[in-house]
Amino acid sequence: MLASIIVAVVSLITGVTGQDGSYLAEQLLASGADVIGVIYPREKLPPYFDGLGLRDRCELVGCDLSDPHEFRMLLRDRKPDRVYHLAAQSSPAVCEEQPQESRQLNVTSVEVLVDWIKRELPGCRALVASSAAIFGYPAESPQTEETLKAPVNEYGRQKLAVLELAQQAVAEGLFVACAIPYNHESPRRREDFVISKIVNSAARIAAGLQRELTLGNVSARRDWGYAPEYVEAYSWMLDVERPHSLILATGKSHSVAEAAKLAFGRLGLDAEAYMHADPASRTLSEAHESVGQSNKAWRELGWEARVEFPQLIEILIKAAVESLNA
Repeated sequence: MLASIIVAVVSLITGVTGQDGSYLAEQLLASGADVIGVIYPREKLPPYFDGLGLRDRCELVGCDLSDPHEFRMLLRDRKPDRVYHLAAQSSPAVCEEQPQESRQLNVTSVEVLVDWIKRELPGCRALVASSAAIFGYPAESPQTEETLKAPVNEYGRQKLAVLELAQQAVAEGLFVACAIPYNHESPRRREDFVISKIVNSAARIAAGLQRELTLGNVSARRDWGYAPEYVEAYSWMLDVERPHSLILATGKSHSVAEAAKLAFGRLGLDAEAYMHADPASRTLSEAHESVGQSNKAWRELGWEARVEFPQLIEILIKAAVESLNA
């Protein structure tokens, strides 16, 4: 009897060098998928990317995703079985300052992806990423998939457009899932995100390399989870029978001040002795609470966030200290 021929699934990941993209690449490679990672032309790979061996284990291709023709040609050439479209301009400030440029990457690229699937490869399964920013200042807490979407900034409006594109694609019979992740962190997170800023500053202060930590509204509350778990859900969302738009969240909120207290406390320091409040800071300046409910993700995927907030901070502090000592 002839042995069965197993053909690996070809998965294309945009934003593969980012936090989510790199964790997803690791998980898909471990499952036996062939991974094509899309990077910006002449992009410098982050240090952890080489440390994981992803340069050698993924096929890396350069593409300017804000160029519709270039992205379409890439999809047409590679014909992936699955696309995880994670690349985005994720800075709300940049989206406000450069709305047209950011919209090209955040929205137009999704339009290109959906149109390509519809016209050329209807069997392709895709995941696109929205954001909790679509809810703006939510009138109810926690937020569910049914909560009113009322974004208050350009970033939120663009991410709402992504969700609407995915839902329209599903209505037309395509498999386009949409993740709506709340804040999720890891040692690979850039320091322009507040949790990463806090833990890395705490590590440097403990080592005598920094004197103080400047933050904006320390009473702002957010739902923070652990990135590898959220990426796990991204993969599962393309394994189920039908596409869904799903909130991914822990269901619990914590303040910026609480994060700082935990981070500094892990190092035997009093956060209040080092924190400097700057009301003009743009970092998490909104006063509203953002917390999501992932009941639908549990029903459809069997997914739930497992890492609790204190454990998350411990993971991040340990990594920050190790990085300084490396």
